[in-house]
Amino acid sequence: MITIRVTYLAVPVLALAFAACGGASPASPTSPTVSTTTATPAGPFSLASPVGANDGTLPAEYTCDGGGSTIALSWANVPTGTQEFALLMTTLPGDGTMKWNWVLHGIPGTTTTLERNTRGVGTLGVGSDGPSAVYQPPCSQGPGAKVYTFTVYALSGSLRLSTPASQTTGAVVTSAIAPLTLGSASLSLSYTRPR
Repeated sequence: MITIRVTYLAVPVLALAFAACGGASPASPTSPTVSTTTATPAGPFSLASPVGANDGTLPAEYTCDGGGSTIALSWANVPTGTQEFALLMTTLPGDGTMKWNWVLHGIPGTTTTLERNTRGVGTLGVGSDGPSAVYQPPCSQGPGAKVYTFTVYALSGSLRLSTPASQTTGAVVTSAIAPLTLGSASLSLSYTRPR
């Protein structure tokens, strides 16, 4: 009776000892492995345009001296968890005050390109030259080159704006995206108006 009892207790103890040494008991059930990892970006979040490389020149056709088109843009290596994008085109005129030319938010998280003169993607806000929610092409005053910066923001969720569309300015969007921003990528192009 004692021998049977010792044998009964010894079998699980031996199985545990074997498993602890790196082995596995043939009778041990295995649990299915569930992968919860997502693909990580292959490089830094980046923004590019076929009209020019970073620190290049903005062609006149994309300004008020030309047709005033929006430029084509594409971005890559989007941060994991991105649900939505916002795009802001800004410049710092001579007085040093931030100016917005293009305010676009609510861009779906599956979007990675905007075509030239894009329409129907996201929601337009009001630029610094207001009052309409439209793209305002560069039309800077004063001599010398002005630098225009396009920045795309990867957001972890949708913006909750309490302002009507007619009051959704670049400053409003900038403030609203701050707690949702997972990353940003920028492209700067300069333009000198003819005299």
